[in-house]
Amino acid sequence: MPLASPRRPDAFYWLLTWLAVALHLGRFFDLAATPLLAYQLLLIGSYALLFVLPAWALSRLAGRFAPRAEAPLAVLLAGVVQLALYGDHLLWQLYGFHLNGFVWNILTTPGGIAALGSSASTGRDVALLGAAVFAGQAALRLLAQRLARLSLPAPRLAWVLPLFVVATLGERVSYGVGHFYGYSPLLESAQRVPFYQPLTMRRLLEKQFGLERPQRMEVASAELEGRLRYPQAPLRIEAPAKPLNVVWLVAESWRADTLNPRVMPQTHAFAQRAQHFVSHFSGGNGTRIGMFSQFYGLPANLWFPVLDARVGSPLIDVLQRQDYQMRLFTSARFSYPEFDKTLFVKVPREQLVEDDQGETWQRDRRNVDRLLEFVDRRDPAKPFMTFLFFESPHANYNFPPESVIEPDYLPDFSYASMNLERDIKGIHNRYLNAVHHLDGQLARITAHLEAKGLLDDTLVVITGDHGEEFMEKGRWGHNSTFVDEQLRVPLVLWIPGRAAHRQSLRTSHLDLLPTLLPLLGVQNPSHDYAVGHSLFAAQADRLLLAGDWDRLAFLGEQYKLVLPFASGSFVGMHVSQADDRQVSDRASVLQHKLPLIQVEMSGLRRFLAH
Repeated sequence: MPLASPRRPDAFYWLLTWLAVALHLGRFFDLAATPLLAYQLLLIGSYALLFVLPAWALSRLAGRFAPRAEAPLAVLLAGVVQLALYGDHLLWQLYGFHLNGFVWNILTTPGGIAALGSSASTGRDVALLGAAVFAGQAALRLLAQRLARLSLPAPRLAWVLPLFVVATLGERVSYGVGHFYGYSPLLESAQRVPFYQPLTMRRLLEKQFGLERPQRMEVASAELEGRLRYPQAPLRIEAPAKPLNVVWLVAESWRADTLNPRVMPQTHAFAQRAQHFVSHFSGGNGTRIGMFSQFYGLPANLWFPVLDARVGSPLIDVLQRQDYQMRLFTSARFSYPEFDKTLFVKVPREQLVEDDQGETWQRDRRNVDRLLEFVDRRDPAKPFMTFLFFESPHANYNFPPESVIEPDYLPDFSYASMNLERDIKGIHNRYLNAVHHLDGQLARITAHLEAKGLLDDTLVVITGDHGEEFMEKGRWGHNSTFVDEQLRVPLVLWIPGRAAHRQSLRTSHLDLLPTLLPLLGVQNPSHDYAVGHSLFAAQADRLLLAGDWDRLAFLGEQYKLVLPFASGSFVGMHVSQADDRQVSDRASVLQHKLPLIQVEMSGLRRFLAH
């Protein structure tokens, strides 16, 4: 640590703080069960020092101008570092990623923090945690003062700097060699450190030392460049003689296996009369891309070009050109994710109804009331479109007492203090109760449409934005991996005049527009505006697409392959079997699957002009 011996209490304080931060970083690793203990200790020690360094430097700088402020500022700044590490570790546990652009987007976009669905106890526990951390740092300061009175040598910068250089150099060289040979355990260890900055040595090892890589490590990424060209051609519309109304219902975090007679008896019964797609995948593991894939038929790596260009959904364009009456409802905010700048950017503000006050189940009920009122008060001489986004199945999974079907649920849980191993069963039961409440609200809408005789000329879409995992594959929630639990969602379509059908072949959210836009009068071939296929012509052995903030997943019948948007490096990839089990021969899978993915990427590039 950058310490000076004349300042004995300060020197001991920063030594103790470095040790505390190192212990905190150690929580990211399983140090008792690793063959890479020495490398991981180098990682922990060097990065703990890097995290402490700015706090030390700022407090020393402040001490030059206000000596009495240096010690309190040192406690404050070191406490902030510890709190940031605590939050990052919680993210890593839940989702497998660190503080990044996605998290920054949540914090800075209106409605982002509210979308997390934290309970009142979370705020209380975060406040208590913060108080405990700062109290701990103050205790370290007092301990440092006691140590300074003893006859112990104080740490000095001249001791620490050489150790830091040697440790950092050893860690850097180890990573560079590990990356060159594709040694996954070492590369994965490095990714556990927040803000890790990799150093590669390919050119040095190949040209200066004459080494050869055992296999081709660099592969194609999912990066797309160019100016957005979407749709490919202006949409040609021939208005149907009898236009169909559209009712589009989406539930947050609604996973496929809950659409069963016990949890959702009314919606399950409705699905038996409709088009029920039982192997349906969202286009994303989070709300942003899950909704984007529904309303555009495009994969995740085109979200940012669409957002930057402020291009609305073709569905909305088609309906507005035919003078549909519209009213869109959400129990969250249209600003997070940025649907007011993408999907619904062309919808007048007075047609967008937000309700983000109170418990989520109460918001959902109020919005159903509003939707039914809109249906009843519309002009019957004109077609209508309405949309509702249900929020109650989102964590922390709210429901009224009458919706309890699993009484052994966790009464309340806090992001700051929950223990997933201990609490996951009770958390899952909360979710099932919330989904049971959702069933009643969906049924209110379908029953009302039927009672008013509207099912004869109304398209009804009932689906989820993405799934929800409950530690079946090692994570809780969504937005973290591309396992089936986070991707598979229900899809029920009511299409007037079409016989009931249960489709078991795999289908995707990217198939919705190619299925529905022709029914609304669009004459263009679907490849002008989507990469999916009609749900009426489901195909076996398809390569489905899913994605998130910075990755694209290719989902085959046998394997899943995940690529980052902007890096084709070996460490940025993930390969698994289709059922999410590990593969025994990753190199062989890549050899056979990458050519198919190259073809798929070529098809996506048509939506960007160079």
